[in-house]
Amino acid sequence: MATELVLGAIRNEVSLIHLDTSDRRDLSNLGRIDLVNIALAAWHGVRCWWLMLTRRPEIVYVPIAQDTLAFLRDCLFLVPARVLRKKVIVHLHGGYFHAFYQSASSPMQGLMRYALGKIQRAVVLGTALEGMFDGVLAPNRVRVIPNGIPDYFPDDVHGTDDSRPRTILFLGTLMKEKGVLDVLSALPVIAERVPGVRAVFAGGWLRADERELAEQMVRDLKLEPHVEFIGPVTPPRKHEVLRLADVFIMPTFYKNEGHPYAILEAMSAGLPVVSTHVGCIAETVIDGVTGFVIQPGNQEALVERTVLLLTDDNLRKTMGKASRDRFLKQYTVERFSDHMRKLFVGLAT
Repeated sequence: MATELVLGAIRNEVSLIHLDTSDRRDLSNLGRIDLVNIALAAWHGVRCWWLMLTRRPEIVYVPIAQDTLAFLRDCLFLVPARVLRKKVIVHLHGGYFHAFYQSASSPMQGLMRYALGKIQRAVVLGTALEGMFDGVLAPNRVRVIPNGIPDYFPDDVHGTDDSRPRTILFLGTLMKEKGVLDVLSALPVIAERVPGVRAVFAGGWLRADERELAEQMVRDLKLEPHVEFIGPVTPPRKHEVLRLADVFIMPTFYKNEGHPYAILEAMSAGLPVVSTHVGCIAETVIDGVTGFVIQPGNQEALVERTVLLLTDDNLRKTMGKASRDRFLKQYTVERFSDHMRKLFVGLAT
């Protein structure tokens, strides 16, 4: 999704060469070393050298990773760009890079400084992440460009249907670090205070053992009437799920969290958001205005804020409208595209 949004933003402004490095296998492949991963990385590295030598691009754009193996793969693109003296833009889609650099071995830190030390621009997702490249890159080369997405509800702003049970939505990769198990732990108390409440979990599981644990929690806590796992969703099903929800909840404590697209999708749908003070979330969700921002792991606050939104119709609708208004002002694809175009065109001149 991130790649498509960037391509869409700049393809009419510059002559574009896209080296597609995506691996379209399922989520279980992430972070693994196998022969296919190694072969893909090698092939993409060779293709990158070939394109730079034959097509001679002026600017090289690389979304960079925040762990050792993935960053080593990124170096297959960053190092030749430096050797061939290309202008480079890197795009950081998370909020862990500085901690990754600080915890890396001395040789790895040296490689990171070599690969990134001479780049022209580094894009981060919010002001809270402006220091991600401290020790690697001069601060004046860092640019803040929040994510932006299309408005999926231009003619159909979300509105609560008072005739049905209240519905909580979790949308995204289903993994412990995103707060899935925290939501399940909170549900018995929420269900006691909000009779008939439903919790819909949309997304694919990253790990089989966590899926089994979640299913066991549903059985042990007798949550079957309240919980539905619907798997990965894509438009138009995703839009239907958003439209039928009342509150979006994502109590993430994921160390790599940056600026989650799922939160922007919820804001586009006019949903109040309950999330955590991680990455750029606290500058996206305005606490007490467009939803609530709590500390990671604070189960009491998670329950209280969610129950409040589910039971106070006026507050839920007011925050939902404020959420959508903020989306339209700050996080549309048009605003994102404008920032990206200015970045590329400005560097090319």
